Amino acid sequence: MDVDLETLAWHAESNGGLHLRTVKVLLDHGQLEVVIRAAAERGEWVCAREAVRELCAAGEFGRAEGVMAPFMAIGWRPAVWETAGILVRAGRVEDAVALVSGAGDAEPRSAEDCRSLAELLAEAGRVDEAIELLAPRLEEDGTAYCLERVTEGQGRDERVLDLLPPAAASSRARVLERAGRVEEAARTLRDAIVVRDTVMVGTVKALAGLCLRHGRVEELRELATGRHATYAVRDYARALGERGRSGEAEALLRELIAEAEPYAEHYRWYLLELLCRQGRFGDAEEVARPTYGHEGHGLLESFVHVLVEAGRADLAVRHVEELDAAGVLDEESDWVLVNRVWLLGEAGRYEDALAYAATLPPEEQPYTNMTVSGVLERLGRVDEAVELLRTTEGASAWEPVEVLARHGRGAEGLAGMPSLAEEREERSRRYGW
Repeated sequence: MDVDLETLAWHAESNGGLHLRTVKVLLDHGQLEVVIRAAAERGEWVCAREAVRELCAAGEFGRAEGVMAPFMAIGWRPAVWETAGILVRAGRVEDAVALVSGAGDAEPRSAEDCRSLAELLAEAGRVDEAIELLAPRLEEDGTAYCLERVTEGQGRDERVLDLLPPAAASSRARVLERAGRVEEAARTLRDAIVVRDTVMVGTVKALAGLCLRHGRVEELRELATGRHATYAVRDYARALGERGRSGEAEALLRELIAEAEPYAEHYRWYLLELLCRQGRFGDAEEVARPTYGHEGHGLLESFVHVLVEAGRADLAVRHVEELDAAGVLDEESDWVLVNRVWLLGEAGRYEDALAYAATLPPEEQPYTNMTVSGVLERLGRVDEAVELLRTTEGASAWEPVEVLARHGRGAEGLAGMPSLAEEREERSRRYGW
């Protein structure tokens, strides 16, 4: 493995090398050996990590340790934790603890190490030891959440509640909820909405979500119609819709829109979602249209994506074409230029997508070439798709690999990639980092 610690650190921080998504495509298409080879030959850390998980799932613990061995040899700290995880899954818990604790030192040196060891202990069924490890450090960022997570489903909720500090309101509420104490969970969140005269938006949303999950519609209504309406009304509208009361939700949202104009785009978005869930795409269009031309493109992009997700890319294409013909898209032109190829492809109009892409000015083509590549791939023109990506300035080196991986040609794609060191040098030359 021709890679050093400095390059590995760059690789991990910059998302250089093979992207996680590409690695998952390789694995989904049965190319585990390609992933293992990328780890061994290229020093691809993401490949090593994901390969280990696949091998452990198959019970191949020895091979998994072998994948980690080169990274362990150069002192890559994350490899220590991955190797410890392999040992735990292989039933060698004491070896795992000894590995991460150092020479006879049972206390990890950092909060992050403490949390990682607690997760390993919990995975090995030693939950009480994990709790004891975390208990003294619950004031540190992330530790309360770690305690919440590693004890889920372990019958330790009461003990966890005794340990969690009042400041960890979100974790306390989630533990109370999973223990069936919903009323106490709601009260905990209500009491934590305002901290030192500051509204905690995440807490309001957490309370709204709790109410939605447990059918507490009246409490959700109070949130959605009070001073925190902005953060709760979306869940309230969903709750009403699920109970056959969409008319009430629509009326409330239209009222809020009228009161908040011209700053009502978020309420318009919630109403648009509600209408689209009912298949009322024409009404949704009328809600979105007044926002077109606003800074940030208004709701055009959001509306188009909702239509595509609903399986109505045809309506989205028609809508954009009508707006274009009417001259409404002047302020939206950048988004339309870059995304119309994608939209035509989603509608199955592949030849139209390619024809449109050919009309774009040269300076716009690098932004659309990945989408054009996808259209070519759908047409079975895989080699053309790959060549386009390889010759597009600024395209990521992993993109052609992903295309080839979907067709069982991952090894071929990997052979065409620069090494991590070469990619790092090129990025430094081009972007200064």
